[in-house]
Amino acid sequence: MRIAIFYGGQDFVLQPLAKAEVLGIIDEEQKVVEQYENPAPETGSEAAIEGLVELGAKAIIVKGDTLTAEEYAALKGRVSFMPTQLNGLYDVLEHLEEIKSGARDRLEELEGSQPQGQPQG
Repeated sequence: MRIAIFYGGQDFVLQPLAKAEVLGIIDEEQKVVEQYENPAPETGSEAAIEGLVELGAKAIIVKGDTLTAEEYAALKGRVSFMPTQLNGLYDVLEHLEEIKSGARDRLEELEGSQPQGQPQG
């Protein structure tokens, strides 16, 4: 499985999709973490969302502030969500099986905050 994760800094700390330096793809089959420059800080979250889908991600690792309601709405139905309380990439890799076991199709905390009927743009 290919799993998206957003992080940055010298300590590879998990960061919000819109601000993270790196869009990482954990490729379980190849046993590598592919690293891509996250386009979101420059061109917006939509580019990062499309990028992770184009890179074949089937899931995204999320920590409290990883996704806004709009980003969540754009990803819902396209990937599954893997919540974690861990802070860094290496911690996530060490506990990946445990994190995967908590995968879900919806995030209750973001379900109620989705924008309704708001114009795009």
